[in-house]
Amino acid sequence: MIPLPLRSTVPASRRFLPALLTLAVLALPGWPDAALAETAPADIALPQGFDYPNGIAGGPQGGLFVGSVISGDILRIAPDGTVARAFEETEDRFAGTALRFDPQSGLLWVASPDFLGQEVNGERVRRPHRIAAVDVAEGRVVWSSAIPDEGFANDFALDGAGGIYITDSIRDRVLHLAGPGAAFETVTSDPLFAPGALGPAGIARLGGGDLVVGLYSEGALLRVRMGDAGAEVTPLPLARQIENPDGLAVAPDGRLLVLEGAVQSGNGRLLAIDLNASAPLPVETLAEGLDMPLNLTVVGNRVAVTEGRLRHFMLDDPSLGVPTSFRVVFVPLGG
Repeated sequence: MIPLPLRSTVPASRRFLPALLTLAVLALPGWPDAALAETAPADIALPQGFDYPNGIAGGPQGGLFVGSVISGDILRIAPDGTVARAFEETEDRFAGTALRFDPQSGLLWVASPDFLGQEVNGERVRRPHRIAAVDVAEGRVVWSSAIPDEGFANDFALDGAGGIYITDSIRDRVLHLAGPGAAFETVTSDPLFAPGALGPAGIARLGGGDLVVGLYSEGALLRVRMGDAGAEVTPLPLARQIENPDGLAVAPDGRLLVLEGAVQSGNGRLLAIDLNASAPLPVETLAEGLDMPLNLTVVGNRVAVTEGRLRHFMLDDPSLGVPTSFRVVFVPLGG
C-alpha cells in the first residue's frame, strides 16, 4: 500500500479532506427479509443522476435503503430488485453517507456531510456536518443535529437499545447518542485514534457489545472493549495492513467484514477476518476489483456493497475519468 498523506496541519475544525467522502458504512448483523438475497443479480444498477452511492441499510419490509455522498435523496431497492426514491432531500438531510435502520425504533439514522458546499466569494463554504433520524413509517425527519465541536459523523453502529455509536473522523473519537434529542457523550477519544490524515471511519458492534473501529488513513483496526470502568482501546493484530479500511460489518458466522477502499491502488476489496484466530489475524479476500467500495450490509448469505467511485476526487490523476454509472454489488459470503 502507498500510504495517504500524514495528518494535516490545518486545524481540526477546518479539516475536510476529500477522503471524508469514504465515510460511513452501515451494516446490519442480520437481514429482515431474505427475498432480495435469494433473487437479486450480482449487481443492481442505480438510476442515472443518483451519483456516488455510499450509505446502505436493510429496511423494515425487506429490500435496501441507499444514500449518496452528494444528495439527500434516499433510494429503496425492493426485494424484487426494483429501484425507486424512498425519501426526498430536506434541509436537515442533504447527503446519505451512512445509513442504519433500527427495527426497535423504526428510525433510519442518516449521516449528512456537506461535501460539495457552495462557492462564496471565491471560498468553498460548507454547512455544518449533521446527522438525522428519519421515521420510516411516516417518511419524515423527526430529529437532526450538527455534530458537536464541528465534528464529522463517519459511521454508525446500533447500540441495541435505541441509540447509536458514532465515529467522528475529525475529532478522533467515538460518540454515543442514546436516542433522538439525547446529549452526545464521548465513549473514547483514545490517542490511538489520532494517526493519519483521516482517523476513525467504519464501526461495527460485536455480539458481546465491544466495538471495532477502522482507521482510514492508518490502515489499522482497533477494538474498543466496553466495561464499567470505561472503554479500553487496543489494536487488532492483523496479518497485513489494510489500504483504507472503510465499512465494517459482522457476518452471521461472527467474522468481521471489512471494505478495503484502496484509494491509491484502485483494487477495492471485501475482506473477512476471524477475530478468534491466532495472531496475527489472517485477512481473507472475499472479492476484489471493486471501485472504491464505501459501505456494506449483510443480505442473507451475501453482502451488498456500494461502489463510491470517488478516486478522481482524491487523486491528481488525469487518467481517472468522471464516472457516469453506479451500482450496488452483491458478494457471496460462502460457507
